[in-house]
Amino acid sequence: MIIDAQHHAMPRNVFEKFHDPSLPPKRVFLNDNDFVFAPRLCLIDEHISAMDEAGVDMAVLSMSQFGNLMGKELCREINEGFADIAVKYPGRFAIAGCFPQDDPEAAVAEIEYQVKTLGFPAVTMLTSLSPEITLSSKEYMFPIYDKAAELGVPVFLHPHLKPFGMETECTINRTLGRGLDSAKAVLRIIYDIFPHYPDLKFILPHLGGATFALKGRIMNFFEPWPELGLPPRKPEYANLACTPLELEELGYDKAFNEMFDKLYFDGAGSGGWPVITEMAFKAARSDRLCFGSDYPYETHEGRDFKRYLDSLDEIGLTKAQQEDFLGNNLAKLLNLKER
Repeated sequence: MIIDAQHHAMPRNVFEKFHDPSLPPKRVFLNDNDFVFAPRLCLIDEHISAMDEAGVDMAVLSMSQFGNLMGKELCREINEGFADIAVKYPGRFAIAGCFPQDDPEAAVAEIEYQVKTLGFPAVTMLTSLSPEITLSSKEYMFPIYDKAAELGVPVFLHPHLKPFGMETECTINRTLGRGLDSAKAVLRIIYDIFPHYPDLKFILPHLGGATFALKGRIMNFFEPWPELGLPPRKPEYANLACTPLELEELGYDKAFNEMFDKLYFDGAGSGGWPVITEMAFKAARSDRLCFGSDYPYETHEGRDFKRYLDSLDEIGLTKAQQEDFLGNNLAKLLNLKER
């Protein structure tokens, strides 16, 4: 069973408020966001056609990169439209619903509605909102984590499309900016969220952005908190990076990886570039990696899905690793049954 962990859509009635689906994709800067209205978002039959051509059985639909910034009314409209899509195409879509991320009370109410009333198995949120509102912001974010933990649903993350301080020229915003925003989310979860919500499940976007390339450096600068009960460093090395030998001797590497290994990562972000996929299998546990296409932004047609799937043979994955990556890991996380 092949499940796409990052697959974007928009109900047609919502899409048509902003763009004509008969026209080419339109890029819009709105609410400090950088969003492209791609007509395929609302042409669900084309989703199904592309998935069928490549043998993709199911996709997790989400739209936090737009919906979470547009207020509670539009979030409700998107979620109810997604519910209709799931009914129309039974067994093909699971939904990670959106919610107004800057309004804790409304966010909690929308999460409750989408999980209990609409039956969604997950929620989705942005890795940041503004310089003042991050994943670490207790006033805004902790009520959301409380509700997700109470309902037992995992949280899919998506990078903000225009992270604060990132230039739009030279593609910096769309490439480095989003990759950094995703990597920052990893650190915020480890340092600020897991100590309070150790069992909450997060699915990081785009193979963690810059995370895997920087994981060694992140570990070298790991700052354990007293509750972990780890020994202090030698005074002469204070404020310096740990060496790999120090990490091992002090047990810092084990403590760090126990938290890091709780994180899941979707395989979107580079259109299935084999180099980063192979790195992911070296830097993270294979049972925490999930296939993701970022359709229709990075994957446009069935042939793009097929190219990504075929590339897994190039990096020497075992059959079991491929099966887990392509669907088993996500099916277990979301308690999905094969259609």
